[in-house]
Amino acid sequence: MIAWLINLYHEALGAARLVIHDAVKISPAWLAAGAALHVLAQVVRVRAWFNILRSAFPREPGLRMRDAVRAFLAGSGVNAIIPARGGDVLKVYFVDRRLERPDWARVVGTFVPETLFESLFGVALVIWALARGWLPIPQGPHELPNLDISLAIAHPILTSLVVAALAVLGFLLFRTLRGVFSRIRAGLVILKRPRDFFFGVVWWQAVSRLIRLGSLACFMRAFHLPVSVSTVVLVMAAQGGGRIIPFGPASAGLRMAMLSYGFAEITDLPVDVAAITTFTFGVGAVLFVVMLGLSAAMIGMEFGTLSPRRAFAAARQRLAARGAAPPEPTPT
Repeated sequence: MIAWLINLYHEALGAARLVIHDAVKISPAWLAAGAALHVLAQVVRVRAWFNILRSAFPREPGLRMRDAVRAFLAGSGVNAIIPARGGDVLKVYFVDRRLERPDWARVVGTFVPETLFESLFGVALVIWALARGWLPIPQGPHELPNLDISLAIAHPILTSLVVAALAVLGFLLFRTLRGVFSRIRAGLVILKRPRDFFFGVVWWQAVSRLIRLGSLACFMRAFHLPVSVSTVVLVMAAQGGGRIIPFGPASAGLRMAMLSYGFAEITDLPVDVAAITTFTFGVGAVLFVVMLGLSAAMIGMEFGTLSPRRAFAAARQRLAARGAAPPEPTPT
């Protein structure tokens, strides 16, 4: 683990040096256009989430589009620094506090239809990359760690006890959260209305994807990479594929290899690996700063302070003042 962290540090340091070395070659205008289009794509995507929220909370007139935008941008920026999508907790809190009858579980449920199209689109991109032969996949049994069951064979009684304990724990957890699951399902009501789901969610997310393609094209222009429909889609596939297949593009090195081979195949020209590295880490750094800055601005607008400590204290005070309200009955 320590060796992996040290290696990651050296890779990041080397990439940072490449970005700094090639900074004079980067076009600021195209870079700014790419960042602006990325933010616009996020705002357009929020429209889909807002439609899901309105379906889940039809009797909440106080919930507005700008509230959803503020929650989404605040959470997206925090996701960049807190693992396992920790920023989604902030999204839930921002929306829940706007409701007359708070129901955080139902808000959590709205994330399922919101990510459904995005996940399917990501799978389609991965299939496209696989068909082209650009996605690293294991070619032999030794390229992935094998499951070692020697412990289970050597200690069957211990293994049985562990399995039984996990089963009991799972059963108790299910019984405890059974009521929560029913409230989470209330956030999925838009899936029962295919027309509303298509025009209210899929349509807006598809438009968001198109804007993101424009954003990537601008970033590629900024870093002087060849721009075409195929190369832009390749970059989008490389960025999102790691969420679908964790052992491949999740690694920065394998993602850059995918881009290097893909660019060479599409353009029939050699592509400098240093240029791919500069683009990958440069765009990541720009979007990190932009989204984190927007997140800080949204949090500051919500709590009237840019201090994390004061914002947390204000959140605790508001939760205490509001108290625990009974959830609204689940719609049928």
